[in-house]
Amino acid sequence: MVSNTSVQQQQLQRRRHRHLEEACLALNDTWSVPWKFIVSHDLRFIFCMVGKAGCTSWVRTLLQLTGNPAAQLLASADRSSVHGMFKFYLDIELVQNATELTRSPYKDYYKFMFVREPLERLVSAYRDKMFRAREYRSLRRYIISRFRRQPSLR
Repeated sequence: MVSNTSVQQQQLQRRRHRHLEEACLALNDTWSVPWKFIVSHDLRFIFCMVGKAGCTSWVRTLLQLTGNPAAQLLASADRSSVHGMFKFYLDIELVQNATELTRSPYKDYYKFMFVREPLERLVSAYRDKMFRAREYRSLRRYIISRFRRQPSLR
């Protein structure tokens, strides 16, 4: 037997979903740059990649879910290898607007994304680019020369 509270929560969730759909349709939802999504037609999901919000961890998880031994091996590789090669095992779709996600074949797909508190995301990007990732060495030097009063360019 379904409880009254459960029915009320389902109705509330349907109203919220309807409101969200109506609000999105009322907007001009065309993006100036196509947004990148990872799509699995087999598992029927769409994942919206947002940098510095656990994206690498989720790509690793999705690689594991493919069941492909080569993809699963890649999932345990270093971050730059994962980001450089995941597109060989996961489908990437560039979507120009949100309305495309409400049409076939994506209409019934499970859609998800993860976000992060903006200041934490900024600090994470700063630490990553300025102290960890070697591939940002030239950007790091530019930032130091541009914004420090007496830079030493290590």
